[in-house]
Amino acid sequence: MNVTATNHDEVSALLTVTLDKSDYKEKVEKQLHNYAKNAQVPGFRKGKVPLSMIRKQYEAGIAFEEINKQVSDALNNYVTDKKLRLVGQPVPQPVEELDHNAEQLSVGFEVGYEPEFSIDLAKYEAPHFKVEASEKEINQSIENMQKRFAEQVPQEEIAEDSTVALEISQVVEEGAEGEHNHAPKNITIDATRKAAFDLVKSLKKEESVKVSKADLENNEELTKELSFSKEEVEHLHHDQIEVTVKDFFGLNLAELNQDLFDKVYGEGTITSEEELKEKVKTELDEYFQQNADVHFVNKVLAQINEKEEVKLPETFLVKWLMFSNEHVTSEEQAKEILEAEKNQLKYQILEGKLMNDNDIKLDYADVLAQAEQLVRNQLAMYGIHHLPDEEVQKYAADMLKDQEQVRQISGEVGMAKLKDVILEKATKKETKISHDEFLEELKK
Repeated sequence: MNVTATNHDEVSALLTVTLDKSDYKEKVEKQLHNYAKNAQVPGFRKGKVPLSMIRKQYEAGIAFEEINKQVSDALNNYVTDKKLRLVGQPVPQPVEELDHNAEQLSVGFEVGYEPEFSIDLAKYEAPHFKVEASEKEINQSIENMQKRFAEQVPQEEIAEDSTVALEISQVVEEGAEGEHNHAPKNITIDATRKAAFDLVKSLKKEESVKVSKADLENNEELTKELSFSKEEVEHLHHDQIEVTVKDFFGLNLAELNQDLFDKVYGEGTITSEEELKEKVKTELDEYFQQNADVHFVNKVLAQINEKEEVKLPETFLVKWLMFSNEHVTSEEQAKEILEAEKNQLKYQILEGKLMNDNDIKLDYADVLAQAEQLVRNQLAMYGIHHLPDEEVQKYAADMLKDQEQVRQISGEVGMAKLKDVILEKATKKETKISHDEFLEELKK
């Protein structure tokens, strides 16, 4: 068995796998004898079927199965041994007919792979913001804690200090009953969600207002405040949603005392308002800094994507698109798809190159730890800062039952490790900044 490469250029080649009959003959004969021992054919006792009859019926299928396995193994081993980072998958050359009785067989595969290049992170520089929480943000975080453990106060009508519970359902058109009926969505809002609050503030309990799909598509703020993503709006099956007020109430905020401190952070962890503010500031600073670090990394990656030249195996990719997608029926169509995806493909190659060159690897423990952190972050948004580890682990394990979540979280883990490498090796232009100023930078 042998694999030879005929290079088309520095990023594509024809790999030819050549098998001698002796490479697979012995295994084929062994399987034929096993078939003969166990075959049950009318007119013959079990194990007494003539080998010639078994050979005539099964030899070709067994031989081609073994040939395919050996060709696949040889191809994969060659790619691994040569450390080729493939772009797309190998495309087999058309074969009119393989003769399994021939003394030698050859099968060709077109392959495309990433070019050899290196990235010097030290030559890239970007602003690295040091973001500090303001007194306003600290107080707002503490107020959110007080709201979480507040006493609900009944109200006659919605007021500026009201918390409003909403039920959101799709309006099913007449004649469409039973088609795409979805469970209602329940959310809670207050006056900080201005667009959503303005939508319902004149309503009483069980009164509702309808919003068209078009309005959601054109009002990003309202869409976000009603807890819809852009993708969810695009996939709504009906033309309207109905927003119903289920309840509203005021809040008597929990007092800033030891009871609240213990509920939020655990018994005895915080013992004064001063300690609470210091703790909250530390948490906010850490959270803001994480965002600032990501901003720095994104700036560096954008520069790398702009300045680094990456030669793509375009001729191969056109063939691969036509081979792998039955809906791509012409070379022109494949070229259009490639042109649209070219920049994203380049970005993926650059990202993969950075991860490979810096020996970044993922394992399940990393993914689970990231899922647990996501759970803690989500709970913290609702003022829940102290939950037993076993509860957090349970939520994280449930999250990882969803393969899409696993894929997404794995990507986040990989990017987190790459982030650490870029933070260490790229050049930082340190700048102190308030959180409000940082948000303005993000808008740019």
